[in-house]
Formats: sequence, structure tokens, C-alpha cells
Amino acid sequence: MKRVLAIVFLNVVGCSSPGFLGQPQKDIEVGGSLFRVYMRSGTEQVEAHRISIEPLPSKSLTLRNAARAIEIATGCRLDDGSLEGDQAIINAEVDCILP
Repeated sequence: MKRVLAIVFLNVVGCSSPGFLGQPQKDIEVGGSLFRVYMRSGTEQVEAHRISIEPLPSKSLTLRNAARAIEIATGCRLDDGSLEGDQAIINAEVDCILP
């Protein structure tokens, strides 16, 4: 039973939000954390999922690493104050329109 729950959990964690399905994505490693960065084409919207397994990750460190991963993946700077989320899913806007 534990194995089944673990498989279901990993499948749910690995999925993008509905608005980002079929959109460009890049996997970026920053500070030992691996993020999958989804970019909504034609907008400034991005979503980063921490996909590395880490015991009790720090929220502030995760957000800092996710911000850097988003900037690397998009080639754009984050809009001030747009970064929000938790240790798993982070949403933000960047200062450019994504292809």
C-alpha cells in the first residue's frame, strides 16, 4: 500500500498545473535543488516545481533557488514581488514575454 501511495504522490508532484499543460519547460538545478520550470507562451507567467526529493527543505532557500532557476530557464528577470509559493510549487512573473 505504501508503494502505491508513493507512486501516486510522485505522479501528482510531477504534473504541471492545468494552465501550463503542453507549455515549454526546462529542468534547472540550483543549489542542489532540481526545478522543472514551466513557461506559458505569450505571457510573463512561469511556474517552477521542485522535483528533487529533499527532507524538510527550507521555504526561504527553496524560493531563492527557484527564483534563480526561473531566471536561468527564461533568460528574463523576475518581476519584483511576483514570486510566491511554497517548498514544492512556485509561481512568478518575469519581465519579458515568453516565446
